[in-house]
Amino acid sequence: SMLASRLSVALRGAARRMPLAAVGARVPAAVRSMADEAAAKGGIPTKLTLNLLAPHEAIYNKAEVDQVIVPGADGMFGILPGHVPTISELKPGLVEVTVAQGDVQKYFVSSGFAVAHADSTLDVCAIECVKVDDLDPSAVSSGKTEAEAELARATDEVEKAKAQIAVEVYSAMTEALAQQGK
Repeated sequence: SMLASRLSVALRGAARRMPLAAVGARVPAAVRSMADEAAAKGGIPTKLTLNLLAPHEAIYNKAEVDQVIVPGADGMFGILPGHVPTISELKPGLVEVTVAQGDVQKYFVSSGFAVAHADSTLDVCAIECVKVDDLDPSAVSSGKTEAEAELARATDEVEKAKAQIAVEVYSAMTEALAQQGK
C-alpha cells in the first residue's frame, strides 16, 4: 500500500548513516573484538585502508590513506582511522581522498555505498566513479539541460523518476566542477 511504501522509505532514510548498533543490529562479537584488539595493540591505526570500487575497476585497492570524505545520503562526512563501523548510502557528489597531507584526490560518484569496518578499512562501492578532472564541463552542462527538459515533459511516474535522478546527478556534477573552479 502507499502508506507502507512511505514508511519503508522513511525507515531507510532514518537508518542511512547510523552505527549498526544504533538501528538495533547486533554487532557480532568478532567485529567488537577486532576493535578491542586494535586498541590493545597500541590504539587506532595511523592510516585508513581504502577500497574505492566501480563496476569496471578498483580505483584504490587496499591503499593506505589519511582520510576520506564521502557524500552520504544525509550529508558529507569524513572517515578517519578508527571510525565506528558504519554503512551509508551515497548520493551523487564528491569523494575526497586525502592520500597524505597536501595530496587530495577528488572523484565524482553517482551513487553507491560506503562501509566503514572496525579494522579501519573503508569500502566505497560506486555505481559510477570518475576523477573530477576528467569531467567535461560542456557535456555536463548540456546533459543537465537535457535532463531538465526530460523532467518537464515527463508524463508518467517512471519517466519523472528517471528524469529527476538524471537532474540530481547532473546538478551534483555541476557543483563538483564549480568547486574545482571549472
